[in-house]
Amino acid sequence: MSQDSEERYQQIMRQIAERKAQEALAPARAKQTDLARVLDGLDVFGKLDKLQEALPVTPRLNGPKSFEGLKPVTWVGVVAWRRGPGYFGYRMLQLVGVWAVQDTAGPPLIVVGTKRLRYIAPTYEAEAYHKLLRKTFAPYYDGDASPPPANTRLLAARYSAEQRLELRDQIRELLVQWAANS
Repeated sequence: MSQDSEERYQQIMRQIAERKAQEALAPARAKQTDLARVLDGLDVFGKLDKLQEALPVTPRLNGPKSFEGLKPVTWVGVVAWRRGPGYFGYRMLQLVGVWAVQDTAGPPLIVVGTKRLRYIAPTYEAEAYHKLLRKTFAPYYDGDASPPPANTRLLAARYSAEQRLELRDQIRELLVQWAANS
């Protein structure tokens, strides 16, 4: 086989492997779509968007933004974030959000909670940091937007379509209470 034929063969084999991997993930991706619909029904994006009004002007709450993941379980979340107060406040970022987690075969678990991420960038350039922080926190902080550990959860409840409105009100109250105490 010539060099070009060998390269083309390797490219085709990579494409086949990628397609098989995507097909294997299809059920989990479909579940993420269902979880996103649950969060949409709970209006968590709107709740986190209005949370900015309940907080003091500084430090500013950024986001909200949606995130998703497949490990360790399938999850979808809507997260807002802010840095700590003061000059050295950039060293720790606080996330607040609502997640829908499919951890069992039953209804999804709705989690409201907070999470802290540590600053990991080698230097701090304030102008670039503040500009980019409005859109994302990923380049600067160690960790991701996955659901928070059990000790920082404000709520963990199974979703029920019949109790959607009650859960929606409970989420709103918890976020307002968090804003008042932070």
